[in-house]
Amino acid sequence: MTGIIFIEFINIVNINFGNDICHTMTKKAKDNAKFIKNRNYSHHRLLKLVNALSELTRISVEDLLELMGREVFLPFLTSLPIKIEDIDIDSTIDFVIYLETYIHGEAKKLYPKAKVPTIVIVFVSSNKLIMDYFSPRCMGHVCLGLLKGCAKYFNEDIVVKMLLMDESGAHVRFTLTKMKVD
Repeated sequence: MTGIIFIEFINIVNINFGNDICHTMTKKAKDNAKFIKNRNYSHHRLLKLVNALSELTRISVEDLLELMGREVFLPFLTSLPIKIEDIDIDSTIDFVIYLETYIHGEAKKLYPKAKVPTIVIVFVSSNKLIMDYFSPRCMGHVCLGLLKGCAKYFNEDIVVKMLLMDESGAHVRFTLTKMKVD
C-alpha cells in the first residue's frame, strides 16, 4: 500500500481520537508511523495500527476501517490528477464506474508498484449498482467506507450493502441502492 494511505490514516486518527491516542496506538503497534507518500508499505502494518487503535478505543476493526474509508474519500478525490468538476460525473454510481475505467489506471501510473483493487460491475441502472470488489489485502470495509464517503460527497441518500463472497474477504459484493430517484 502506498504511504499516502498510511499518512491519511494517521491524520484521521489524530482528528477523530486525538494526538494522545494516536501516539499510544503507534507505541502499542510498535510502529514509528513515519511514512513517505510515494513509498510502498505492507498492508499488515496498517492492520497492526488499526488493531492497536481498536484495542484502545474498543471500536471494532471493521468499523475503524470503514471510518477510514469514509474519511479518506475527499483527500483521495482531491489528489486525483483530474478534477471531478472537469468530467461529467455527478453521482456515486457514475463515479464508481469511472473509478475502474479511469482512476485505477491513473493510480497505477502515479504509483507503479501499487496493487489497486479490481472492481467488476455486475449490474447497473439509474438507481442501483451491484459490483464485485477483489483485493488480496481484504480491505472490503475500507471500500464500504469509501462508497459511503462518495455518497456523502454527492449528497445522495444511498444504501450500501456489503456481502462477503469468500471467507477471506478478498472478494466482496457491494449493492448500492439510491433511495431518491431524480
